[in-house]
Amino acid sequence: MTVRELNELLNERFSPALSSEWDNDGLQVFSDPDAEVKGVLIALDPTDAAIDEAEKTGCSVILTHHPLLFAPPSDCDPESGAARRARRLLSLGISAISCHTRADAAEGGINDSLAGMLGLSDAAPFADGIPRIGRFPEALSAKEAVDRIISATGAQNVLYSGNAPEKILRVAVCGGSGKDCLSAAAEAGADLYLTGELSYHSRLDANDLPLLAVEIGHDVSERHAVTVLYRALSSFAPDLPTVLFEYRAGNGFSGGRLDI
Repeated sequence: MTVRELNELLNERFSPALSSEWDNDGLQVFSDPDAEVKGVLIALDPTDAAIDEAEKTGCSVILTHHPLLFAPPSDCDPESGAARRARRLLSLGISAISCHTRADAAEGGINDSLAGMLGLSDAAPFADGIPRIGRFPEALSAKEAVDRIISATGAQNVLYSGNAPEKILRVAVCGGSGKDCLSAAAEAGADLYLTGELSYHSRLDANDLPLLAVEIGHDVSERHAVTVLYRALSSFAPDLPTVLFEYRAGNGFSGGRLDI
């Protein structure tokens, strides 16, 4: 299988038509699209640590949820973030592919999986089609609902805003940054809105809404993306050598390490 063929198969599973207008995912870094794929490393982010692991394990493709390049770099300074990592990937002959908002919105994708982790039934898209709303099997208190979230996601830090109803049954979820769907979650009848992160001002807005907004961290809310991408890859390329990059919780991002 070539890099081009792998990208086409990923496009079939996670259609580019589902990507948000502002997004910039897909095949971004490649020196030869017709090069053979020797192995795929799957990670949440194309960090230096992920690149280290791809080089170590002989993987010629890094498949991630978050793109390496959200916007065109202003220069190719070898010392600057994304441009530096892109240059490094090219020098190693490693291609970079990402499935971002398309994987959030796709059936069986990031947000469907997040809803499933919480045990929500009848989860369906709302707003722009990316977030989901469903029901707990039974109504829970706010504490019981948050305990279930922590148990299901492994969240270590949780932020709250809004107004907790006496009982929580309808739950909306949006992995990553979900501030743009906060009001829509309330309009859809959610008692609780779970996301990775809001913003200061959207937390203030939540105080005027009849729901409890819960933030568990952008990375924590989407780290299961590695599993989602692995399942997709296994469905159409089961014999392709694959490495799952070990998640290391950082300071608000994935791939961070505290070696002190």
